[in-house]
Parts: sequence; structure tokens; C-alpha cells
Amino acid sequence: STQSRSSAASDVYKRQDKGYEAWSKVPTTDDYHMSAPLIGLEATGPAEIEEIIFGFVTENELKQELVDIVELGDYITCFLKLTTKTGDIIDGVEVFKVDKEGRVEKIWAL
Repeated sequence: STQSRSSAASDVYKRQDKGYEAWSKVPTTDDYHMSAPLIGLEATGPAEIEEIIFGFVTENELKQELVDIVELGDYITCFLKLTTKTGDIIDGVEVFKVDKEGRVEKIWAL
């Protein structure tokens, strides 16, 4: 149903923004993968994603503001404004691919 998928999408986003502890409650596949090519980060599985991705976010004090969220089939696309600790503002896009059970299996941060 579209309604449950939609609420799942915003839930995925909101939890990610609240840090790893909240994010860890989002349903994911065991070996889900995240790629952030612009900053040269890649991680597979929960432990690496916590250490590498959330470590980067914490270290750089990145703040995220959700501008829009669009869903198409198995893809959830979040349009973001990111603010760095120096006050720079960057436009970003994150794409989440979910499997048939609604578990996140891939994330691209662009």
C-alpha cells in the first residue's frame, strides 16, 4: 500500500537524521550498502555504516534539513540542505532503495 510505503519513507529519513541509534531501528538487509562518492566514503553492513558514515556526520557536525521526499517504486529520494560546522550550505540528494519487504538495501548520498 502506498500509504504505508510513504510513512516508511519519511520514517527512514527522520531516523537517519537523529543519529545512529535511531537509524539502527530502521529495517535494513544484513549487508546493506551506502555509497557517498563525493566524499569518498563507502560502507557495508551496520557496523561499518555506524563507524564510517555516522562518524563522518558527527565529526563534521553535519546538520540536515529535508526539502522534499519523492518515492518511485522501490526508490525513496530525499532532497536535502546540509549545513557544515563552518556554516557552508550544500544541496544534497540521498536515494534509498528498498526491497520487497520494505528493508533498505542500498543508499546513495550525492
